[in-house]
Amino acid sequence: MDVLKNKQYKEYDRLSRYSSFPIFYNVLDKKYVNETPTRLDQNTEYSLYKVLNGESYDLIALRAYNNPTYYWIICDFNNIQNPLINPLPGTYLKIPVLSTIEFSNY
Repeated sequence: MDVLKNKQYKEYDRLSRYSSFPIFYNVLDKKYVNETPTRLDQNTEYSLYKVLNGESYDLIALRAYNNPTYYWIICDFNNIQNPLINPLPGTYLKIPVLSTIEFSNY
């Protein structure tokens, strides 16, 4: 017997790693569960950015994408676990090109 039934996809109309992910109904627990979301494909085109003193990920996203809410793209692509800790000045970050972003399962 399949435990997970009624697979559906939740869709968002904005750029997000959660833009399309499956939701299943677990017949044993009688709850809906989400499948693991995807991550940015590491083969995505990017440019290198040298971090300046006092910069945060949202400030870098504002400069790179004109949108500070895209900080998660930079953090995900650089495997940053805690975006609340500012990057060290002088380090280099990979800034993915928005038009070439693709997602993959990890």
